[in-house]
Amino acid sequence: MSSKIKCFALGGLDESGKNLFIVEIDDKIFVLDCGIKYPDKHMPGVDFIIPNFDYLKENKKKIKAYIITHAHDDKMMALPYIYNECPAPVVTTRFTAKMILLADKGLGLKVNYQFDYVEGNCSKIISGIKFDFVQVTHSMPFCFGFAINTDQGRIVYTSNYVLDWSVSNPCFRLDTKNVLSHVKEDVLLVLSDSTNAHIVGHNSPNYKITSKINKYFEDQEGRIFISLYSQNYINILEVLKLCAKLNKTVIFSKKSDEVQVMGLVNEFNLIEGPRPKIEQIENIHRIKRSNTVIIVMHTGEYLFNEIIQITSGTMDKKPISFEENDCFIFASPSVYSTDILATKALDEIYKTGVQVVQLSRKDIYSPHACEEDIKTMISIFQPKYYMPIEGDFKALLTNGRVALSLQKYNYSNVFVLDNGMVLSIENGVAKVDYSIKIPTGDVFIDGIDIGNIGNNVIEERNKISNDGVVVMGISVSSLKQEIIGGPDVQMRGFVFLKDSENVLKEITNIFLDQVRIYLTGYYPSTSQVEDKIVERCLRYIRKETGKNPVILPKIIDIDKQ
Repeated sequence: MSSKIKCFALGGLDESGKNLFIVEIDDKIFVLDCGIKYPDKHMPGVDFIIPNFDYLKENKKKIKAYIITHAHDDKMMALPYIYNECPAPVVTTRFTAKMILLADKGLGLKVNYQFDYVEGNCSKIISGIKFDFVQVTHSMPFCFGFAINTDQGRIVYTSNYVLDWSVSNPCFRLDTKNVLSHVKEDVLLVLSDSTNAHIVGHNSPNYKITSKINKYFEDQEGRIFISLYSQNYINILEVLKLCAKLNKTVIFSKKSDEVQVMGLVNEFNLIEGPRPKIEQIENIHRIKRSNTVIIVMHTGEYLFNEIIQITSGTMDKKPISFEENDCFIFASPSVYSTDILATKALDEIYKTGVQVVQLSRKDIYSPHACEEDIKTMISIFQPKYYMPIEGDFKALLTNGRVALSLQKYNYSNVFVLDNGMVLSIENGVAKVDYSIKIPTGDVFIDGIDIGNIGNNVIEERNKISNDGVVVMGISVSSLKQEIIGGPDVQMRGFVFLKDSENVLKEITNIFLDQVRIYLTGYYPSTSQVEDKIVERCLRYIRKETGKNPVILPKIIDIDKQ
């Protein structure tokens, strides 16, 4: 009798990020990646979002391994928040393990992981089941995909990849021989990335930037500034290698970036051949301008904020000067959620008067499989079933249609699912089990706090953002029936009127009136009078200004502490 297999996602379907996929074989749970996604502008104060992992908490004894394919936030950053409640060995490369620990340190977290190291190209028995690992080409070093050998066939998890047969760097090279050695095996199911499924053709060489920036490095008379995403190491290493070739001195805009990048370069030998000279940003004026390359790097919107600070001269350290013969290469194309901030950053760059080179998404592809890469991968493995993963619904559907364009596939063997939907496989037959719905959803992370940010908190933060806040404070003695300190009333973010002093005076009077009533003993507790203050102040402010601010009164009764 064959095993019973369930495949489903707690995150990563019909969304960008928060990837957490599960393959459950009988009573053994294998977690494939464990990532976050970043909040949108309607979630103030939320640092990031992880998947609802109630299913893992309820079945923690069944978890046999977390398999983390590479060191991107959407693949590994949820791990510290889930691991302590649901521990199991973390199967990954030494490089990715190092990045997990560095990320945890940056968040102020300390987790005692049990790492089980693998190379990109090896086989390992995990809880009695054989896993075959294959290194693939992506923007992070030592990224891998793998196959799970079941009694019904192999389940292949591609991870993120591009098909590029020309890569020579061992840290990024696809192990073609290892991939092709498994072609004759029966592949039951392929789970494959959908991010770039809408882009026609192959990705390679469009994810590389050397050919697009080389002429500026060779001909530049002034300094070169280049913006890069800190999680795109393949581009970062391209710039470092080009600088070494052309004898340029590299300066990182942040000391922490230099320490991390060059530390990893040295520890894991990420660059073949000579390495560039590195200098501190404090010494920028000691280096010949034409020999200087400044790397500005960060993630998402933080990168664009840093560009704005550097180009507008508002950074904490000594401002960097710009001259007309300098060049700023904007090699960090924005995504939908960061378009506005990226436009502002570009505007600030243009204000410096330097030459601006803007590389768009048409110039630089994100390093994910495009349409022809996906077709090639499917043709190599020829799976019985195919399941698109990683992406919003449009991306999943597009990926599914790529598979349908190949003669072998139809609507009975290509599955486009949502988080929590279960693909059940038994006796070699896969079908969606509509009787099961795994609980899914978002868990908000605020600092290191997990899940205590409800919709009411988000709503209140949005109110503060849109309509402002009124903060009131006073100290009283209920025994003496007198005010002993205050009142202190401050308004922020909602009143820009010439008569704002009148508004402040009136809400202060409301505050004092209710406090005096409290001191007569009318209200049994400070919380009740504070509720009444909120009600009366809101009624007045809405009438006078049309705004609906958050009101935060605080009465400290020294006799009831």
